[in-house]
Amino acid sequence: MTSIPKDEPFYQISQVSKLLNITADRLRTYEEEGLIKPHRTKNSKDGKRLFTYNEIEWLETLRELIKLGVTIPVIRIFITGNFKFFEKGLREKDKAIVKLVTKLQANPNHEKIKNTATKK
Repeated sequence: MTSIPKDEPFYQISQVSKLLNITADRLRTYEEEGLIKPHRTKNSKDGKRLFTYNEIEWLETLRELIKLGVTIPVIRIFITGNFKFFEKGLREKDKAIVKLVTKLQANPNHEKIKNTATKK
């Protein structure tokens, strides 16, 4: 069986919605907010959204940040800024946030999203 490369646009919005237990409307909101930038099909009139596995991992990390109470504007700041975090003296929740932001920054989609989020 052939595996799908992590950077290959393959997953439709309905599939991602089911995988992450999130509504398609919420995914569209993340796109409007500049937190994701899915690929668009060129052959269809409506330009269907397609996501890579890396983008799904990105979305999972976003969801975890939101569950910890981090707002979309603050996430945008974390994505667009260059931060060095020091965990000494941080509460456990803050350490978890630092870990997730570091994970976002290491994701292959970070630069693409950083450029999109900066324009908001």
